[in-house]
Amino acid sequence: MRNLISFLILFMVILIITSCREDIIEPGNFAGNVNEPIQDNQMNNYSFLINAQDFSSSFSVSTNFNYNTSRILLNSSEIEKGLVTIVIKDDLGVLLFSSIVETELTNKTEKISGAIPGKIDISFRNFTGKLKISLSYVSE
Repeated sequence: MRNLISFLILFMVILIITSCREDIIEPGNFAGNVNEPIQDNQMNNYSFLINAQDFSSSFSVSTNFNYNTSRILLNSSEIEKGLVTIVIKDDLGVLLFSSIVETELTNKTEKISGAIPGKIDISFRNFTGKLKISLSYVSE
């Protein structure tokens, strides 16, 4: 009986230790680890999150949209330096939206009508801060 209790206690301890996560995101950190962007590219929806520290890089992503009305939502916070350039084009390369982020933004929204977003280019230049980009379908 004693061996069974010891075994159960040992089993519970092992279960607790192995189920703990090492990469728990702290409160207020909406983008996970520093300089590791999170992208989600689904049908008629694209999102990009990053918690950047002196980050310089470029991303060019083909989107999966099939509707000609969409909305871009930008949020940035804790910006210390640098800038981010965001450009959205259709499949033919026609410019649909562009913005430079170098200050804090709260829910900056712009509607894109009459064309289907085909590609989003995001360029960081020595950027320190947090950025969230969301491009989604909007019904008219």
